[in-house]
Amino acid sequence: MHGKVVGLVAAVALLASVGIANAKGPVTLTDGQLDQVTAGASASSTLASSTALLNTLVAANTNTVVALNALTTNTLNFFNAFSAFTP
Repeated sequence: MHGKVVGLVAAVALLASVGIANAKGPVTLTDGQLDQVTAGASASSTLASSTALLNTLVAANTNTVVALNALTTNTLNFFNAFSAFTP
């Protein structure tokens, strides 16, 4: 039953996406419009946003490592405390 539902959802998604990419033909731009085209963000803003994203990922990774280290240490301390009571 689960496979039939997945197949149905995939078929509906495929049929719904057929009309999405329906672009018109090429557009002729004037010289003034071509002078203003940047094809995306400038290099400095791209570098700044990439650096900010990298810093966020590194901070999140560091926090995860610290949390896992603390969890491991606490778990070991917990089991070591119980092993001290064994005869």
